[in-house]
Amino acid sequence: MRLIDDVVPALGRAFFGSVAGGARELDDAHRAICQGVPTSRRIAFASLRGGTGCSATAAAVATVLARRRPGRVLGVDGAAGSRSFAAYAGSPVTDPTPASDRRRVARTSWDALDGLPVTPAGLHVLRTGDPRSPSRQASPSEWAAAVDPIARFFDVVVGDWGSRSPFVDLGSVAADAHVVALVTGADRAGIEEGVAHAEAVRRHAEGTRVLVVPVDTTGTGLRAARTAAGWPGHEVHPVASDPSRAGGTRPAAVRTALVHLTAALVDAAVGRPAPEAHR
Repeated sequence: MRLIDDVVPALGRAFFGSVAGGARELDDAHRAICQGVPTSRRIAFASLRGGTGCSATAAAVATVLARRRPGRVLGVDGAAGSRSFAAYAGSPVTDPTPASDRRRVARTSWDALDGLPVTPAGLHVLRTGDPRSPSRQASPSEWAAAVDPIARFFDVVVGDWGSRSPFVDLGSVAADAHVVALVTGADRAGIEEGVAHAEAVRRHAEGTRVLVVPVDTTGTGLRAARTAAGWPGHEVHPVASDPSRAGGTRPAAVRTALVHLTAALVDAAVGRPAPEAHR
């Protein structure tokens, strides 16, 4: 089934499909999402402050990957809080994942999967942190201890680090990932802050791509984000509205934006160059 079937409801598909350029772009995105990877690729989501839609967007991207890729996808929830990646992804268990001796010294995929809940989309979920303090974010060392022994058994690992200090944890986020999605508000100030820190992250972790992802959580629109998408030297990928607010069926514009964002992240993680428009 083509990816366009996931993006456009049946009643609107005939009209949307008639727009050849849009259909081709979605087919290109589908191929990018499904492309082979040389080794396990890590995609990290982080934000500079709360309320940006980071966890919901990370869960949506991980779900797209799990549905579309033939290999296993792992979602790592290290953000803590009640509105968690695990809950947004539809995990049957949203408490911190109990420790496992099999995962700690995993030698087979069966060891790596031990005790991990699976969402209806086929996404395996690992919620890091201390079960006795579920509201506390996982430290970089706790993250590494939980993820590093099992990451190689998954095609793609999508991590939700949540809101992190740019002066403490953001460097660790970049060092852990092939590509970082830095989620911001859709207002000009939030985008400019994200772009500035994206440049700092790139200097800190050479070779790590950073995409700035403005999410319209307040309904103010994407005018500033679309302007920023044309800034030279930066990769800005707007999302039309907070995925957590869309209910059971997301509007087509939101689903399309998430598909294109997922494709861009996989391309970046694999190492393909940014499109000309974002250079």
